[in-house]
Amino acid sequence: MDAKKFLDCINERYKRNVKSDLIVLDSSSEGTKYSDTAIPFAKGSDFFKKREETPKRIYEMINMYSYNDYPWYQKSKNFYKQGKFMEDYEDNYYEKVRDYCGYFVTYHDLNANQLRSYFTWRTDIRKGNYRGTYTSFIYLYIYELLCGIGTVSKYDTINKLKELEDNVLNLYGIENSIQIKRNLNRWYFEYAVINGFSADEIKEYIGEDVFKRDDAIEIFKKPENHSDNEIFDALVFLLGSRVTDSLSVKKQKENMMYIFAYVWKAVLKAGGIDGQTVFTHCFSRLQSKRWYPLGNTPYLKETCEGTGYILNSVRSYHYSKQAWKEKSYTKECFDKKKLISVFREIDRYMRVEYKLGYCLKEREEDKWIRDYAKEAFDKAVLELKGNEKKQIDIDFFALNKIRSDADITRESLIVEDTIFDISDNEKTQEEEIVKPDMPTDMDINIRILECILAGEDYKQYIKENNLFASIVTDTLNERFFDDIGDNILECDGEDIYLIEDYKEDVLDIMERL
Repeated sequence: MDAKKFLDCINERYKRNVKSDLIVLDSSSEGTKYSDTAIPFAKGSDFFKKREETPKRIYEMINMYSYNDYPWYQKSKNFYKQGKFMEDYEDNYYEKVRDYCGYFVTYHDLNANQLRSYFTWRTDIRKGNYRGTYTSFIYLYIYELLCGIGTVSKYDTINKLKELEDNVLNLYGIENSIQIKRNLNRWYFEYAVINGFSADEIKEYIGEDVFKRDDAIEIFKKPENHSDNEIFDALVFLLGSRVTDSLSVKKQKENMMYIFAYVWKAVLKAGGIDGQTVFTHCFSRLQSKRWYPLGNTPYLKETCEGTGYILNSVRSYHYSKQAWKEKSYTKECFDKKKLISVFREIDRYMRVEYKLGYCLKEREEDKWIRDYAKEAFDKAVLELKGNEKKQIDIDFFALNKIRSDADITRESLIVEDTIFDISDNEKTQEEEIVKPDMPTDMDINIRILECILAGEDYKQYIKENNLFASIVTDTLNERFFDDIGDNILECDGEDIYLIEDYKEDVLDIMERL
């Protein structure tokens, strides 16, 4: 029948919402006679020839796929069954095939030639012939290893994943290698936990850097078990340059380390501050949340009910009612501003005690910890002074000798004093010479800062003096850091912004200037 009429007939049926695989055409087609037509098999001879060349095992694996269960579970179950069936299969198909462009690839998503190409690449990898391939093939191989396909133990799984990372993902031209490595590093840890690796074993395979945050939280939770240096290093890890660039740390680092550790221990023992310990103010409480290990992989290993895994004192995992849960101090609940309050109050008192320069102003947001920190700070300083006094060991014999030597050299000192007086007079005269009134780079930067504070156009000065906004920002931040203890400006390329928290402090300093 006419093609248009045929399509109209089908469209009409669908408009009526006929839910059937059978479409009955109208009777107009009755009486039509058809004649035999030869099918040109010759045109498809190459296709059938290649199909005959495809190993029978490939099609046997394809036909193993079952649709009996709900999609995600069945897809993972099929992957494992097919993977074990092909566990020792090798191939030598080096024809070019298209990559599979999709998410969470399994054998079922690939055609026969793509499967042959993948198994050929896997054969080479297993023999130590490392070469690049498609992203989908790399993920497929990772999924096999995680499911124990082609491995003899959980340690063999991790080792082969590491081998892949070191020898394939570092090859030139591997697409998405950075993202694959990110996923791998997460899966290393998750695989290690659900397979019962010890904490030391996890660090051996993954590296200790992954646990630095946990280590820092442990130190702040139980500071009595750690040295002043360890407590200070944990503070630097959590607050970074806010600590290392502080005026107090630059000029009195040893004292700052001792005092901060002392104050933290003291305020931690003080008990409730507004109903919570200082640790809880900063790090909140242990949070329990669902944990999905090896997500987006076809991993299906059954876990025993009630399985628990304690990684350290601030992180643990538990399997119950067919679900994993993680207990930890999450990043989302970490109140960085509260920890900054503790440090800033100590920094503020340090500047006064050791006469380090510009004194920081009190901030309203630091009020919650102020009294506790001040009391502990004063005690820490007394402890320091007491320790210093104990360390003074006076040698009276040496003191008498110093006095004797002083009598002998008194005459020469009088002469030297005269010389020094002359030098000082010359120096005074030099200092009284009036320098020409000419602008310096810092003068220009200060003028730019004045404009920013007043909301005026500052970009004309940047343009006239051939400056860069980012360099001006860095220069002014460096100039004011000793006084403020933090950056006062931010730059997004062309525009410079004042951090409003420090506006009053900057204005006070500008008045003095």
